[in-house]
Amino acid sequence: MKNSRYLFAPSNSIHLAIDSARLERLIQDGSLNVTDFSCLDTSSKKNVWTMLRSLAVKRLAS
Repeated sequence: MKNSRYLFAPSNSIHLAIDSARLERLIQDGSLNVTDFSCLDTSSKKNVWTMLRSLAVKRLAS
């Protein structure tokens, strides 16, 4: 399916869902930076902030 990339209109953003544990691992490993994505709803934003605080505590404790 060599020409499949032409079936869709190009876009600067992709909307997707990701498991929170996978997101935490990507951030923790440095594979993804919080500036690379944005949350689409308030609940997700609160959960990401909680995750970031937890990661910061872990980092400071080590």
